[in-house]
Amino acid sequence: MNAYRKISAAVLGAGLVALALPSFAEVIYEGPLLPTVRVSPARDYYYDPVRGEYYYYAPAPATTYYYTAPATTYYYTEPAIIVDAPRSVDQAITNDVVDKIASDPRISGNIGVSTYNSKVELTGRVTNAGQAEIAGRDARSVDGVTDVQNNLQARVGGNR
Repeated sequence: MNAYRKISAAVLGAGLVALALPSFAEVIYEGPLLPTVRVSPARDYYYDPVRGEYYYYAPAPATTYYYTAPATTYYYTEPAIIVDAPRSVDQAITNDVVDKIASDPRISGNIGVSTYNSKVELTGRVTNAGQAEIAGRDARSVDGVTDVQNNLQARVGGNR
């Protein structure tokens, strides 16, 4: 008899605990004698009278997102602008005339070359009149030259 009282007291105590903690407990498994109870505080529940069951609602935990600024700051720099334009025709003619006169071993002196609209002007001093004439012919032989104005002066017998 004593064992029967202990078992019934245990069953009665477990049943009271299960009935006393409906807001703090969630039913996981209902066995033949006692429901298995897991305590889970801060849950809301409601009763469905049609089915005769309790439903527990556990709200999702609040999620907080934090923005962290990037550690590295990047700056945009524009790429360098490179223009590969062809040289002007006058500049090309001037360079060709200078190369032609400088490569002629018969000419010595200080000669300036300028070109405008494919017309070449030679200025400066040479040793004699023959060198001035040779420089003029060399300038006329360059492709693209339409006219040569030969203003070279011969420096005969002086140091100027």
